[in-house]
Amino acid sequence: MSTRLSTLPPFDGAGVLRYLSGHAIPGVEAGDDTHYERLIRMRDGSVANLSVELDGPDAVIATLGGSALPAELVPRVRRLFDLDADSAAIDAHLSGDPALSAAVSANPGIRLPGSLDPAEQLLRTMIGQQISIAAARTVLARLARELDGTGLFPAAARFAEHGLDVLRGPRQRVAAVHGAALALASGSLDLHASLTAAELTERLIALPGVGEWTAGYVAMRTLGAPDVLLATDLVLVKGAERLGLPATSKGIAEYARRWAPYRSYAGLHLWRVAHPPGFVR
Repeated sequence: MSTRLSTLPPFDGAGVLRYLSGHAIPGVEAGDDTHYERLIRMRDGSVANLSVELDGPDAVIATLGGSALPAELVPRVRRLFDLDADSAAIDAHLSGDPALSAAVSANPGIRLPGSLDPAEQLLRTMIGQQISIAAARTVLARLARELDGTGLFPAAARFAEHGLDVLRGPRQRVAAVHGAALALASGSLDLHASLTAAELTERLIALPGVGEWTAGYVAMRTLGAPDVLLATDLVLVKGAERLGLPATSKGIAEYARRWAPYRSYAGLHLWRVAHPPGFVR
């Protein structure tokens, strides 16, 4: 048995799958333009294999261990594929800017790739910063093997207990990742999908070593926050330049006010413009 989860068209499901597979941690996740799968830890501590694939132009089919999804997982998978977005309204709004209209026409129904676990996403983001996506996947795969070894992404408690033994890189970055893991493991940092983007950002930037880019990216991935522009992102600025838009962080931030309340989706278009056609930013 399986669970079919539908959405309103247009739906760029292949784009979400491409993004997820482009960021997939070897040994933990796998996928391509048509499917995605990984082991996940459920609330009761059990472990099962989640598999999701496209089902026509406006739906996905998901299974957990070959069975239909339990109720607790349905909203998490819907967030993973941004299935509750009103793409027609988003596309119409962004197309009102002549500078974006061609990009929107080329990629209708673009969706924000989500995350199944906010704590995992924060650690992945912090570890992967300032290195390439390929390098981040390699590092995260090594950490998953050394800290867990079961095919699961390591829990924050594992990073808190053993992170200093396996994390590598600049001392300040290692300390920041370890500090975030300690906060997550102790419960002093509580991340969940019912937070607002402002609440999540406030909690994250209070952590040493976590800045606005990290907080904004995690808000986009875990909450589906629709109006976050990562103006300091170099790839985003590169995409803006290719469209003839201001090619500085300050300039694009000011220009992007016209894209509110959908600046997150505009940013996805700029990423694609910078890295067509198989972008994995």
